[in-house]
Parts: sequence; C-alpha cells; structure tokens
Amino acid sequence: MPRRTHKKSRNGCLECKRRHIKCDERRPICTNCTTSERSCEYADVFRSVPRSRASTPSSSSPAISVARDRLSEFSGQSSDSLPKDAPVNMLHMQLLHHLMTETRSTFNESFSDTMFSPDVMHMSMSSPYLINEMLAISALHMSILRPADQDFYRHQAAQLQTHALTIFNSMELEVNQETCVPLFLFSGLLNVHMLCDSLNFRDQDFDQFLSQLVSSFRLHRGVRAITTNSWGMLRESPLKPIILDGETRFSRSTGPNPECVRLLDLIEASRLDPSITNTYKEAIEALQHAMVACLLDKQDTQASEITAWPVLVSPEYIDLLMLRRPEALVVLAYYAVCLHLRRYVWVFGDSGRFLIESIAEYLGTDWAEWLDWPVRTLKGRHQGTATN
Repeated sequence: MPRRTHKKSRNGCLECKRRHIKCDERRPICTNCTTSERSCEYADVFRSVPRSRASTPSSSSPAISVARDRLSEFSGQSSDSLPKDAPVNMLHMQLLHHLMTETRSTFNESFSDTMFSPDVMHMSMSSPYLINEMLAISALHMSILRPADQDFYRHQAAQLQTHALTIFNSMELEVNQETCVPLFLFSGLLNVHMLCDSLNFRDQDFDQFLSQLVSSFRLHRGVRAITTNSWGMLRESPLKPIILDGETRFSRSTGPNPECVRLLDLIEASRLDPSITNTYKEAIEALQHAMVACLLDKQDTQASEITAWPVLVSPEYIDLLMLRRPEALVVLAYYAVCLHLRRYVWVFGDSGRFLIESIAEYLGTDWAEWLDWPVRTLKGRHQGTATN
C-alpha cells in the first residue's frame, strides 16, 4: 500500500499539534491560535545555545533577562538552523556597503554621525549580535527599495535578525559602561526592524494584521527593558549626543495639541472605568510629541519620535488593543496619522492609510465622529511617496 502523504505541518505550534490540526506555522502566532485566541508556542523557538560552565543565570542583569524573555518569542526559524559562526560572504559585504552609503542616510544626521563614528563602530564590532542586526536592517531596507528582489532580501533580513537574537540570547550580559552602547543601538534597530516588518509586510485581512501588530507591540516592551536602567551610563558614553538630543526633543514643551485634547474629551465623556481612561490618556500623551512635529510640517521629524510610541505605550493599552476596544483603535488611528504624514520614510510606507481606512471600516459609522480627524488627514494637502 502506498505510504499516505503527510498532511500535517511538521514544524507547527504545540497547540495545533495538541489539537491535531494543520498549522500554517505563522510566527509568532499562527492563524489557528489567533482565531481561537489560544496561547501559541513553538518547540523550536530559541533553544538555548549551550553556555560555558562558568556562566550562571545570576550574572545577567534583570533588565537583560526580561528583554531576553520577551525577544525569545520573536523568530521565524529555529536558532539551531543557523550556524553559530557563519562566515562573512559577498552578500554581507553588499549589505554593509548599502548600510554605510544608503541606509545610513535615512537616519537623522546626528544619530548617523554618532552611530558611525570611529569610537562607536569600534565598540559595535566587538558585539556580533549588533553587527548582525545592522546588516539585517540594511537587507530590510533593500527589500523595500527593490520590489523585484523583495523576497530574497526580506529572507536575508529575517535570517540575520534571527542570528542576532540567537547570539544575544546565548550571552549573559551585564549592563555596564562597555555593554550599554551596543545594547542601546541593538534595541533601537530591533525596534525599527519589528515595526517595519509589521507595517510593510502585513496581512491584508485587518483582524489578522491587528493581531500581528499587537504581538509586535508586546515584543517592543522587551526592547525597552534592555536600556531602562542604563540611561545614566549612556549619557556619559560616546552616544552622548544622541541621548542629549533625544532628551531635548522629548522634554520640549509643545503645548496641548487640539486634536489630542478633543480625543481626550471624547474619552472622558464616555465615562469609562477611571483606570481605562488613564491608560488612554497616557497613550495619547506618549504620542503628542510626534503628532505636533508632524502637524507642524517639520520635514526633519525624527523617525524615532514615531517609532518610540509602541515602546512607550503601557501593557494595559496593548491589552485593550488586543480586545479590539473601539477607543483603543481610535487612538491607534491617531498614531496612524503620523505614519501617513511621514509615508515617504521607508519604515512606514503606506501603512498609515491602511490603518485609518481599516479602523474606520471596522468600527463603522457609529464612530465616525471619533475618527473624523484621522479620516480627513487622508484627504489633506500632504503628498509624497516612500523613498530612501
């Protein structure tokens, strides 16, 4: 008798295996688990790389441990599938050249000059996890610029990122004056990579896309944990210009944004639970700086002012977003305005329009008043397409 064809996925998640159903192996949450709202885990995700006998769990700082727990969920492949000491090849040289000549120019000038300064590059070269993520960002950028080769470069970006995370997870790092610089750069680039991946390579089904975006937001919390306790050291490091510039931007008084004030009035008038109202208030306040800068038509608006928001929002807001609470979706639509007004930035693309239109359709006419401003921005005078 001919052998029966194997119909189940061999590398599916543990929950689908338990339920004896075919898994589509989508990472980090498969479609079946997303639909049924079940916990989705993979047996092969980030198996620990053997550590030396001298290494002990206590040698790693709490912040790094929290970050590792979060980031260990984020991988499209098994760490065992990647060589631990992959040799440099011509593709890596191409990506490095593109990073230094093209991707670098898409960063803020202050950030670029500091990140690629001799002192910082010397520190970066001693941190393989950071170098792999730098090359991953370059490959991701090339996947946007070269649609005909998009699948190839996106695959390279995913592999390099997985390799970076595998190396990171295998190390017992203390946050100190030596490690805080590569850790900060790694967390920042990883944040950009995850957001770009979620926004540009999205599922066209809004419900599926939202689940993926929420999963990405949860992982951004792990990024924040990496540098939470190292700000003082960073201010005395070669990254001092970046840190001081960021502090200046986010401490600058912008005054209340009229649209934010109006949204807060609508939320307060809804008489929600006080804790929920406060959660929305904090999410809107975290968004204020990026919104004001975009609305003032400052073409030099930092991408970091926009990419920072998923890192800054609270777990409580992310939970409300996961529950598809209408007010949480409206706040997300306001964030999408920033994405839309900076759609020429390759990290964002046309994701702002997609989000606003999808949220308006999902919530329906009952929420038209709440979404009036985001919807009107799609018909505004701001024009532009994604470039560099």
